Amino acid sequence: MQHRTGRTAVLAALLCLGLAACQTLPAPSRLPAAQLQALERRGNDGSFEGAWETAQTFERFNDPRAVAYYERAAAVTPWTFHNTKAEQALGRIWTSGALRHADSPHIDPAPALRASWRRGERAYRAAANHGNPYAFQELAAAYRQQGDAQQALRWDLRAMIYQRYPSRSSRLPDAVTPQGDAVHPLVARLQRRADRGDAEAQVDLGALLESGVGLPRDPAAALLLYQRAGEQGNVFGQYFAGLLLGRSAPGVEKDTAAAAGWFARAEAQRFYMAAPSYWEKAIKPPFFLFSE
Repeated sequence: MQHRTGRTAVLAALLCLGLAACQTLPAPSRLPAAQLQALERRGNDGSFEGAWETAQTFERFNDPRAVAYYERAAAVTPWTFHNTKAEQALGRIWTSGALRHADSPHIDPAPALRASWRRGERAYRAAANHGNPYAFQELAAAYRQQGDAQQALRWDLRAMIYQRYPSRSSRLPDAVTPQGDAVHPLVARLQRRADRGDAEAQVDLGALLESGVGLPRDPAAALLLYQRAGEQGNVFGQYFAGLLLGRSAPGVEKDTAAAAGWFARAEAQRFYMAAPSYWEKAIKPPFFLFSE
């Protein structure tokens, strides 16, 4: 009975956090000991929901303990797409050194922890490599801030292939516009690396060819590059090969059976968007189809 009462109090506190009437709720560190213990007990109950809700509570009050609970949420098994939300949150926190709710008027606005680009990049990459499309865009933005044009291009391209068109925040196609009769230096660099067997560069070059950004459009050549990368174990090569075969394009006939095989290989690497419930929707035609 006592356990139920404690959990009820924690859930009520979580609900209140979203209401304007509860903006004066004390920070977790100033909660009565019994409620703080119940909050942390909830965070350590082994569930994603418990760790996630506790992390969100600590983050709202600019409390660095949020990081430990996001890490716990990211590691919860069985692993699902929810884990990538926690990985994305860790990427955001570590790259900025700030917690999302730190600008609330009743919260100390000072940074909660020292920013760590390496930790943030690692967390963002984990989220992206597990299929979180929001992490694609946030990685691109983070790399642009770091002045890394090649990596920013990579993640803009991956967001574009997933979404079927460039995002508003991307710098495509301006980032790779041919210079006179020559391809952009970033594209030339990708071509050299792809020729040497670099799987990541093969995926990047394939994305340029599939979309016709920076190079003449050639979906058939893009598919070959994706497949080469996928055979090396590159999860994006596998996923994009599946998308292209499932969606079809000029020079690439629709082959759902072959697409399913590539998706299965990506799903085996915990790329959640490669699960049938996701890819079957992803290969459906968009609302508007434009002729070539």
